[in-house]
Parts: sequence; C-alpha cells; structure tokens
Amino acid sequence: MMLNAKELINRIQQEYNILHPIGEDNSHKLKSILVSMLADFDSVAKKHEIDYILAYGSVLGAIRHKGFIPWDDDLDIYLSRDDWNKLKSIFSSEMEDKYILEGPGYNDKLLRQTFGKIYLKGTELVEFMDMNSPYTHSIYIDIFVLDNVSANPVVRIFDSYFARVMKFVINSQTYYKYPNPILNKIKKTSFSTKIYFNFRATLGFLTSFASHTAWCNWFDEFFSRHHSKTGFLTQSSWSKEIFESSVYFPPSKGVFEGLEVNLPRNPDLYLKKSYGDDYMQLPPKEKRENHLIVSLNFGKY
Repeated sequence: MMLNAKELINRIQQEYNILHPIGEDNSHKLKSILVSMLADFDSVAKKHEIDYILAYGSVLGAIRHKGFIPWDDDLDIYLSRDDWNKLKSIFSSEMEDKYILEGPGYNDKLLRQTFGKIYLKGTELVEFMDMNSPYTHSIYIDIFVLDNVSANPVVRIFDSYFARVMKFVINSQTYYKYPNPILNKIKKTSFSTKIYFNFRATLGFLTSFASHTAWCNWFDEFFSRHHSKTGFLTQSSWSKEIFESSVYFPPSKGVFEGLEVNLPRNPDLYLKKSYGDDYMQLPPKEKRENHLIVSLNFGKY
C-alpha cells in the first residue's frame, strides 16, 4: 500500500532518526530571523514602491494570530509580475550584501523551484526533500508571482492542469538527479511505493534532456504569457488562487509579529476561498503540517 505523506513522515522519524524537532527555543529564533528578513524586505519595498502582500499561511497567521501560525515556521509573499521584475533589477544594489535572490529569469543560478526565494546568507536550513541536492540550503522567504489569467475559461482550465503536470515533471527531475538516500529505503517498503518513486525517477530521466533550471524558466515563461489584463490574477501552481485583482491589490495593512505589513486587499474573501469559511478555527492536531527539517544553523544570527 502506498504511504501517504503523514505515514512517510512517521516512518522516517521512527526508523531513521534524521528529522530533529526544532524545539521551542529554535522555533522562536527561526521566526525572529524570518521577521527580521521581512522587515528588511519591507523597507526595500517601500523605498522602491514594490507592493508586496503576504501569501498563504502568512495571511492566515496575520489575521488569526497576528503573526505566525504557532506550528508553522515559514513566510510567503506575493508580488505582481511588474514588481517581481522591479525586485530583480534592484536586488543586487539593495540586498545582495546580506541575501541571495533565486528565481526564474533572474540569473543562471541552479533553481530549486518555479517560484522565487530570498535566502539569508550565512545560515543553513536543510529540508528532508532537499537532502543530497546542490540547491541553496539557507533560511528563506518564498516569493510567488501573480500573473494575469486568460479571459477564456477553457484556457484557464488547461493552464491549471498543465501547471500540475509541469510541476510534477520538474520535481521528478530532482528524484532522478539527486536520489534521496532515505527515500530510496522507504520506497522498498511496499511494491506500490517502489513503483511510484521509480516512475518519478524514470520521468526525471526522460526529461533530463533539459536542465532543471531550464524547465523552471520555461514554466515561468509559459504562465506569464497572458499580457492582457483580464481583471483576474493567479499564482499558476494553485488554481484556487484565481481571484479578481481587486482581492489582491491595492494592499491592505495588517500586523505580523509586531511589524506592519501588506495583506491582500480583501483578506477575508482570500482566506475563505483558500482555507474555508471556518478559517478562524484551529485545525485538529493531525492536520497541522510541519516542515521536515534535517538540519538548522543560525550562523551569526
């Protein structure tokens, strides 16, 4: 029987002892560093009139907890395509002394994902799925670019499904190119699990005629091709995010761990569609997701 994500996590924790609980002190420190990173980014954004807004669980945390979701330890940001391009143009002069910017179309660095990341230099954060990979392993903030969607509903549906296929292919390359030693053991625990991971690795091999970075760039170019403003925006990998642009922009103000930040213009509608009408209710413990961190080092921070 195929392992689901939670079963996989539990088995790894029980049998291989490589996933170490962050602990309350380290969790507090990590969140403090992330807020400091957000404050730095906010300062640069204000200077250059970049209208970022918090995204995903960061919006939920700001509304429900005035900060981080207690069991969460990451930060997510949305940028419009124009502001993403602006960030790329000013990053080296404004932030490169302390941070690394990674993202499609920025430079020739090895890309891990189809979206952007800002890494804090001199730190280390290795997540389980990135073990044995050459990607940057540092404390980070995720940046997701909001693009126009097609006015044609059929094209929207196609784009939504094609995004899933493309991301499946792109992530399969990581399975092939950088085999995870723990997953290699896990996949031997059942026939279906072995078939699944072998299929992912085979798909990664068949698509390795182009580099992982090239695939990420192609993904970004394809989903940013709708230049006409239709009044709707989305982040291409999650179809639930198709909202009228007025739901996102202009930003509203909120508080995140004592820092005044930008939120979607209509956070209530955004959160209801993303998390359900009962988003203010805490989920049961078994549905509270944590990142699988293998190692964490704060460096001088």
